[in-house]
Amino acid sequence: MKDLIKIQQKLVPEIVEKMYRRFSILTTISKYQPVGRRSLSEYMDLTERVLRSETDALKKQELVKVKPTGMEITEEGEATVRQLNSYFNSYSDDHHLAQIIKEQYNIKDVYVIPGDSDSDKTVKIELARQAGQLVEDVLYEKSIVAVTGGSTMAYVSEAMHHQPYNVFFVPARGGLGENVVYQANTIAASMAQQTGGDYTTLYVPDNVSETTYNTLMLEPSVIHTLEKIKQSNITIHGIGDALKMARRRQSSSEVIDKLQHHNASGEAFGYYFDDQGEIVHKVKTIGLQLEDLESKNFIFAVAGGKSKGEAIKAYLSIAPNNTVLITDEGAARVIANNSNKK
Repeated sequence: MKDLIKIQQKLVPEIVEKMYRRFSILTTISKYQPVGRRSLSEYMDLTERVLRSETDALKKQELVKVKPTGMEITEEGEATVRQLNSYFNSYSDDHHLAQIIKEQYNIKDVYVIPGDSDSDKTVKIELARQAGQLVEDVLYEKSIVAVTGGSTMAYVSEAMHHQPYNVFFVPARGGLGENVVYQANTIAASMAQQTGGDYTTLYVPDNVSETTYNTLMLEPSVIHTLEKIKQSNITIHGIGDALKMARRRQSSSEVIDKLQHHNASGEAFGYYFDDQGEIVHKVKTIGLQLEDLESKNFIFAVAGGKSKGEAIKAYLSIAPNNTVLITDEGAARVIANNSNKK
């Protein structure tokens, strides 16, 4: 059944979500009937306008009936609920996981894709598609989007489509000396190409010495890009495993030992943090800083796979409240298991 849901989400994701909403309305009416629209709105945390549209559709299908005392579910409605119960048990598991994580970490929203991207590449593609769609939904004329690097971000760039808006993409930070395909510069350029937007680059190392940092901060091209990063209102970023990111940065053995000693789990924007969200190490980086996120209206954190669960959990402990997390079931089960509140 879960395989069927995964296929439907790939082909027509909006249909599955709409079906689940109407299924939830039917089950809630069945539980509280007879129930008025205002009470139903409170039970489901939906606006009366949205609820009116959905219940009118259910009424036309003769799945609910309206009486002076309130709405009731019909026999056909009850049969429909019974038929859909097994179908949505799998879907609601992921929906429930998303709600648990959202409430535990007090973040704006959570999307959980069925499966584990560690073992199934198609899950990572679907993860990226969902993230790309969410970013596209908030784009506006002359919006500036700051993006980080990584393989997941590369998939997100491939999932984006041409936009009617004039959008500008900027790399959130310098390069890690990694595969050029996964560098923020490349991903910003790819997103610009996919959407018909524009971009700039930041050709500086991600980890630099104090002297080099001070010199680079005087470069006109660096100043220009940093100004664009400051102006950006949309950020899309990945979350890294602490030790893997340290090794990709070719960090010294002293730094590796320090991270291991403090049980560092996750990394984002050059900050390394433990399971409690305590920052245990920070590298001197050029680009978007963790504290800069507080001023951004739209923040999308994209990461999946069971192996990244602990890293994502650690980051969520310090993530800004307006963060939207897009992850998969493999990571979500790790995050939701014995998680601590922020």
